[in-house]
Amino acid sequence: MRDLITIALLAVFGHVYPQSGPGGVGSSSSNVLWLDANSGVSHLLGAVNTWSDRSGNANHAYLPVTIPLGTPTLVTNSVNGNRSLDFDGFDDQLWIPHHASLSLTQWHFFLVVTADLQKDYNAWMVKGDDGSENYEMLSYSDGNIHAPVLWNTGVRDFPSSAGGQVTTSAFDIIEYSYSAAVGRDVYKNGTTIITDNENRTPQLNSLPLYIANERGTTGRNVNGDVAEVIAYNTPLNGTHRLVLNNYLAAKYGRTLSSNDIYVQDNTGQGNFDYDVAGIGRISSSNLHNDARGSGIVRINNPTGLGDNEFMLWGSDRGVLGTFGVTGLPAGVQGRWQRTWRVNEVNVSGTAVDVGAVDMTWDLSGFASVNASHLRLLVDANNNNNFADDTPISGAVALGSGSFRFSGVTALANDVRFTLGTTNIGQTPLPVELLSFTATPGSGRNVLLEWETASEWNNEHFAVQRSGDATAWMDVARIEAVGNSTVSTHYESIDPNAEAGMNYYRLRQTDLDGSVTYSSTVPVRLDGRGTGLLTIVPNPSTGNMVIHLDQPSSCPLIVSMTDGAGRIVVQRRFTDSETPFIPFDPGAVPAGTYTVLLEDGQGSRRGRVVIAH
Repeated sequence: MRDLITIALLAVFGHVYPQSGPGGVGSSSSNVLWLDANSGVSHLLGAVNTWSDRSGNANHAYLPVTIPLGTPTLVTNSVNGNRSLDFDGFDDQLWIPHHASLSLTQWHFFLVVTADLQKDYNAWMVKGDDGSENYEMLSYSDGNIHAPVLWNTGVRDFPSSAGGQVTTSAFDIIEYSYSAAVGRDVYKNGTTIITDNENRTPQLNSLPLYIANERGTTGRNVNGDVAEVIAYNTPLNGTHRLVLNNYLAAKYGRTLSSNDIYVQDNTGQGNFDYDVAGIGRISSSNLHNDARGSGIVRINNPTGLGDNEFMLWGSDRGVLGTFGVTGLPAGVQGRWQRTWRVNEVNVSGTAVDVGAVDMTWDLSGFASVNASHLRLLVDANNNNNFADDTPISGAVALGSGSFRFSGVTALANDVRFTLGTTNIGQTPLPVELLSFTATPGSGRNVLLEWETASEWNNEHFAVQRSGDATAWMDVARIEAVGNSTVSTHYESIDPNAEAGMNYYRLRQTDLDGSVTYSSTVPVRLDGRGTGLLTIVPNPSTGNMVIHLDQPSSCPLIVSMTDGAGRIVVQRRFTDSETPFIPFDPGAVPAGTYTVLLEDGQGSRRGRVVIAH
């Protein structure tokens, strides 16, 4: 690969914006897709129907066929305590409706996968039909990686690696980068397995992105498991790659072939495997100095970060609460059970000092917090006891629930840190449910949506339905994010609601087995079809999916009208091979719109909120 870091790449990944993507690399402008089996998987008794995108771009993965056919299975505790989606190699698959953010002329992908059966072909991720792929990654019976691309000149090439890259014995990190400026590189657990200096432009298409199959082919359904899929719209620099590979290696219990510098995930170090993120610098033009990732702590502005120096941190995912926690310094009434641990090292793993850093905590999901009560606790002598350490004060409220400790010098290689309070009344709370709604859709579909302000020790939600608000049955199980201090949106569809009145409630279950129920919400379905459309997600940032009762073999017209009744967008579809119609209205102003679908069976309508 040519060693070239472009100005555009630095603009995307610079330190101006907090990096909240996986591992603290990228934001929604660059991280266009993030599917994590630990979060946002909607299923009924393990049968998955939706895999929600964590990138902020609403590129959610849906079933392309009617339930229960072709339904992947959610596997709990699949790899290092994490979940995965298991595909049976026959008809299981998911697809993501086409959106401009997924049409790419350059990219950087990470997939964490394992095969149950090595076969020709396991199509892990494909955008386009066979022979006209915008991009693709599949493996053969010998486990090699195959990456066809159709270029805009009409020429197609299909580089392949040596065999043995995808295995049946372990989950591996497969990484694929391309740009005309840098070339093409594919890696396994950090080691290069394909490289060239290709510099052509890929041909774009408007087809869905398939996960675990290839559109329009047979025999290419994946027989194996997918734990995580990450996509960027630009190649990453070396610093980003090192941080992301260490994040994935810690999470899935892998050892990188080189630059495996985050060792706090090892059992002897306490298994700080969770929410790993990091900052670092290979050179002045190849750096990353602002990261948050999937956790609640952001570290940035290092004052002494030198070449080939890094700071990475991860948590033990203890409870974000103070109950029963001992070992408190004088003046501190409580501290979180959750702790974090740091590696502050160079690429050889030798301890270094990156200087003072700023640490910002997102406490927006908690009860009211007074900055003067917060204390940063750092286990400076590394004895796993905060009682003999000096609490650090000086937190400043930044607004929106964020609190910053500036110029922190106490962090060092191997040390632990956590957050304490001098006023126990300001400690975090468990799951706070902001809203729960049920909306009738087309046919027998009911859309269920809810939002939590924060979560503590939360394992899953069960959506329950009743005809009399007395006898209840589970209709879906949705895995929770677990612990969170930011608002989280969930949604699920009940495809088998009864005609007449239906009642819904949520049963929330903690990791310790305790159960809490939401209030009950009613919804009425008038007959077998309501004439209303189910549109998800709703609100939408612009890319949405319209759910039909069944695939349509006749032409479809979808119109969107504003509050004055004016048609702002109209699209024509020749037919629908699935019950789902991907609909992108383009650049319409934020607001509430009416969506009208007309076909040979009549017309149906729904409402959608566009929020930018």
